Amino acid sequence: MSSYLLRASASSLADEVKKQPGVERRPLTDRLIEAYQRSHKQGKAPASSWVDAWENSLPVVIDALVERGLGQVEVLIEYSLPHTNADVDVLLAGVHPGSGEPSYVLVELKQQRTATVHQERSVAVNLGYEEWKLHPVRQVQKYCQYLMQYKAMLRGKPERVAGAVLMHNAHDKDVLDLFKLRPSDHGRLYTMDRLESFRKLLGARLAPRPGGEAAQALIDSPEYEPPKITDVNLAARMGTLEFFQLLDEQEVAHQEVHEAVRRVRDGGMKEVIIVRGGPGSGKSAIALELRRTLALEGWDVVHASGAKALTLTLRESYARNAPRGTKTKLKKEATRQFTYFNQLKERDENGCDVVICDEAHRIRRHSIDRYTPREEREDPRPQADEIITAARVPVFLLDDWQSLRPGEVGTAEYLVHRAQALGLKHTLIDLGGMFRAQGSAYFRDWVVRLLGVGNHTPQPWVPDGRMQVQLADTPQEMEDFLKERALEGASTRIVAGFCWPWSKPDGNGELVPDVTIDGWQRPWNVKPGSAVQGAPAADFWATDPRGVGQIGCVYTAQTFEFDWVGVIIGPDLVWQGDGGFRVDRSATHDPELRGKSIDQADIERCVRNAYHVLLTRGVMGVVIYAVDKDTRDALRGHVVETVKHPLPKPMRKIKKT
Repeated sequence: MSSYLLRASASSLADEVKKQPGVERRPLTDRLIEAYQRSHKQGKAPASSWVDAWENSLPVVIDALVERGLGQVEVLIEYSLPHTNADVDVLLAGVHPGSGEPSYVLVELKQQRTATVHQERSVAVNLGYEEWKLHPVRQVQKYCQYLMQYKAMLRGKPERVAGAVLMHNAHDKDVLDLFKLRPSDHGRLYTMDRLESFRKLLGARLAPRPGGEAAQALIDSPEYEPPKITDVNLAARMGTLEFFQLLDEQEVAHQEVHEAVRRVRDGGMKEVIIVRGGPGSGKSAIALELRRTLALEGWDVVHASGAKALTLTLRESYARNAPRGTKTKLKKEATRQFTYFNQLKERDENGCDVVICDEAHRIRRHSIDRYTPREEREDPRPQADEIITAARVPVFLLDDWQSLRPGEVGTAEYLVHRAQALGLKHTLIDLGGMFRAQGSAYFRDWVVRLLGVGNHTPQPWVPDGRMQVQLADTPQEMEDFLKERALEGASTRIVAGFCWPWSKPDGNGELVPDVTIDGWQRPWNVKPGSAVQGAPAADFWATDPRGVGQIGCVYTAQTFEFDWVGVIIGPDLVWQGDGGFRVDRSATHDPELRGKSIDQADIERCVRNAYHVLLTRGVMGVVIYAVDKDTRDALRGHVVETVKHPLPKPMRKIKKT
């Protein structure tokens, strides 16, 4: 359900935005700071930029409403977009003066006096921060489109939503570059010189009538579930509109690739684009949206990955529901369009326009295998160089903390180094958004700290009203809890660290219950290369409903997501005193990590990264069980809820059809 920091009518806020003599801040600013601290972890203070916007920019909006006689309009401050951590600065809810229908105006507040647009990146804007930001007009346009996609009452009703960027400290002449981006009803720029136009916009969109009913209708409106990657891929083949609405840095990355392709087309040199982001930051969404939009423009685009499950799932979904007589053709197209990193060395130099490398943290040092000729083995090229050579614009999307094997070297730093070694221009873009875990960026940070990834220090989980984190005392408790969630319509899976053998089917062709914990037994998902009646192949365990009841490992779970995920922490990761987790290499059954010659540092990295992947597969919640008793006891000090506690009533959602 939608959330916000504060909701009130404009008239009720009018006195609170007035500056009182001898007082540091306006009453409304103090009220918002208190509301923020109540709703955030351990009384965390809001960022100074937020406080400045509440103090200096918000009064301009409230005063404009009151001056237009729109005091009854409902004001929602810091309104959260569904499924993400993005917030609209101000959402105004009311009644349209012409139609009488609900009407909403999204306002993004910018305090800057000047702004410039990047010379080569039309939507990248310098707003005085360390990093280039998305053009504010495009930002609010995308926010409007995002709401129309996910809120049922706005789906197919674009006339109900308008967007505005208010730069009340800037004159037109000081932000002239920003006006070059095409405005629309869903996004237009208003400066100090255009305050009267801003007031007219409010009057054209909002009637002098109470807006409480419209505000509540939006809050209560059911939300569509985010699409899965297979939905997006099928839609792309069928030529339908975008499924993912890319926001903020996602849209910067998307547009950067398009503009790099145009520069290369116009005679420019090869460019390398690197997009870095944590779990749920939208890397795969960017990858598939790029593949769709570039293909629509006529470019030769290849999607590459080092993850077999991802590639085979994308191939299968591309040819799914193929018209009669076209399936063979579509399968051939899918095989060419969705490939593996190590197959790109077979392509000619610049053999395609763009190669999109999803899960680029899985890039290996070399592409050597048992079929590689001896002369190539003696002096192998880096796999990254082979990929870069294959396309005019190679694009890498990665998480620095998701490599799973000792030979995987895909980090942003490494790829920047390879681009520089080849004398090529590169662009690095960091993603800050969160589109999983109910938009809880705090949960993503908590997992990193809990596992000690990147030398972070563990900290207790404090419920943030978004992601649900719970503990189970036994694996049976975990399984029973997840079955209840499945009965409510949620997708669920159990995953585990690679701490048990992984057997082939027995003599009767049935799965062997390898994962055994105090009498509780379950099988792994089907081993690659095997087939079991009634169970999906390993590469489709995450997306086939028949995968429920089997335990997934990191290699079958990476990239995919579920409403609820149960994570079994095996004896390869145990709690040690007050120092957090330590890795026990003797407990792993991963054949990639069993060799005595493998460095302890590689073991540490791969095991911690594996649990980093497993713990971040959940959209709504995660249940954790640790095999080691001392670890379970330690986790009770970090997670306050157990599966024995009742859950809050789930949000109303509409399944995508």
